[in-house]
Amino acid sequence: MYDSSSKRFEGIISGNTRHYGNFDQCFNLEAILPVNENHPDSDRIAGRYCLIDFKFQKTHVMPHVSKPYVMEFDPNGPAWDAIQERGDFRRVKRYLMQLALCVPASCTAKDVEVALTETFKKFGIARNMRIETTVKQEHCQTKDELLEFSTASWIYCYVLLTLLALVVVGNWYDSSMENNELTDKSAIKDLILCFSPRRNLKTIFTATYNHPGLDCIHMIRIFFMSLVIFGHRTMQYYTNPVINANYLEWTYTFPSAMMVHNGTVIVDAYFGIGGLLVAYGILQELDKKKKISVIGLILVRFLRLTPSYMLVVFFNALILPHLGTGPYWEVKIGKESQSCRSNWWTNLLYVNNYVNPQNFCMFQAWYLAVDFHMYILGIFVVYVFWKWPRKLGYTLLVVLTIVSCVIPFVHTYFYNMQPIFMGLPYMREVRDDFYFINYYIKSHMRASSYLIGIIAGAIIHDHKKSTWKLTKAWSRIFFALFAVVLSINIQAFSFKFIDINAEKGPLITALFASLHRAAFSMSMCSVVVLITVGQGLDFHYNFLTPAWAQPLSRLTYGAFLVHNVNQIYEISVARVGRVFTFHNLIWDFVPDILFTMIISLILSITVEGPFKNIEKRFIIHKANQRDRETSNVAQKPKKID
Repeated sequence: MYDSSSKRFEGIISGNTRHYGNFDQCFNLEAILPVNENHPDSDRIAGRYCLIDFKFQKTHVMPHVSKPYVMEFDPNGPAWDAIQERGDFRRVKRYLMQLALCVPASCTAKDVEVALTETFKKFGIARNMRIETTVKQEHCQTKDELLEFSTASWIYCYVLLTLLALVVVGNWYDSSMENNELTDKSAIKDLILCFSPRRNLKTIFTATYNHPGLDCIHMIRIFFMSLVIFGHRTMQYYTNPVINANYLEWTYTFPSAMMVHNGTVIVDAYFGIGGLLVAYGILQELDKKKKISVIGLILVRFLRLTPSYMLVVFFNALILPHLGTGPYWEVKIGKESQSCRSNWWTNLLYVNNYVNPQNFCMFQAWYLAVDFHMYILGIFVVYVFWKWPRKLGYTLLVVLTIVSCVIPFVHTYFYNMQPIFMGLPYMREVRDDFYFINYYIKSHMRASSYLIGIIAGAIIHDHKKSTWKLTKAWSRIFFALFAVVLSINIQAFSFKFIDINAEKGPLITALFASLHRAAFSMSMCSVVVLITVGQGLDFHYNFLTPAWAQPLSRLTYGAFLVHNVNQIYEISVARVGRVFTFHNLIWDFVPDILFTMIISLILSITVEGPFKNIEKRFIIHKANQRDRETSNVAQKPKKID
């Protein structure tokens, strides 16, 4: 047990504050104590691996806070100057440390904490220090307490086998039809064909470009999904054990690193594109049918998103915790599994960003909740826009967008909230970040980006009725200004809020909080709008519409759902701290993309594609059939007696 435990802290000044010991040696420890005169009965002893949290503070010494804030410390001064709190949120908290301790499995986390607290209290008093010792339940693991494979887990496995069986049967039936062995069709056979991997693969890999502006969205999706995966991979370095965390601090001094530190703004590009597609699609439907079914639209959206989503949620809840062990297994995988088992229903109802957000399942799933809420709002907003005269309609959209920008302004100005997400330097668990839980993931804080997209979608829809085109010169100027200069300057200006020495007043902070997300959404939507209404952007169009973009774009939803599973699994099974280098970051990212896209393709063939086919065949097709029958009845001439 002693050999499995961490012996001392080392590399503290470099930010190496967490030490694993030897997990496997402790976790697998099992021995039978020999019988002797002191122990007449043979006893079994097993190991319990615990991570002990320490907080060190000097007594009667105020934290040394000097301005301007600097990352470096005086090498000729005391080491404590490098460890203590210095008032700079960018610095790693070197006074918060973690050691591994191997104890008998009969000891609980509370037993270990009680045993250590008094010992380190005396140790600290003798050295003018206050040492706080904490041992959390999820930080202690023993082989005897491994989670058993439950009935629910077996049911999940049977569901997976059923899906695979349907895919196999669908492929056989599709092949038989092609060979003219089977010609009769029925609802059951149509259902089986929905699972045909041949048809689903053909749907995925067939490129159908037919609208200059909307065609570009596929490449935009791929680009930003890659950035999402890259950002979440980078996040693992900031929130988990790293041997050279001082290099992570160093990145905060470079404005160019804002693509990571304020990388969360790329989500607003997705909201903008989502609003654009919703507005364009519903306006097309209204022009064609003069009406929409609100319940039908919501149901179709629910069926399109939910099957794959729930499959991943229940995988995290029921299967993932059985796939490994590691020092951070219970901290990461165990907590994720427990949250999914307890709160899966909030994900199913798309309320996980408001109900029990501190115990959310799948930390990236807040996006789906916001998107679903905005989709419902968008249906009503677009319908009113369509019904009203265009001047009033556009006025309504602008007013709603202004109101949606005022909401984050008020929260930031009057409640002194940070304008951007700044939790990375000190955060160990995203669930513990106050800004993330209470502001970042809320739908009312994200509405402006979606409404910008709705305005863009309305412009694209209305332009098809016009022959007017923007000139080549102005098209290129506006593309450079909106798509390039605006997006870069948003990120450049955000560095002001990461740079703790920069002067920023409450008004500037609130204005940036209220406008930067809408501005970034406008920047990305402008690409679609300008290629639709402009001229002389053939190079831009060709660059954004390669043949492979549309097929890969169809895999981005699955990639969004599954990419984080691989990332947290890797962190949870790691036996040593990582080394942060840009080389390591890139070579983590490349396998992330490959693995994620492969799993996404499998998910698309077995779940996403089949259920989309079911939705089209049994819901949309029948609804269109009813509309045609109703239209025929209405147009049928009345018989005159």
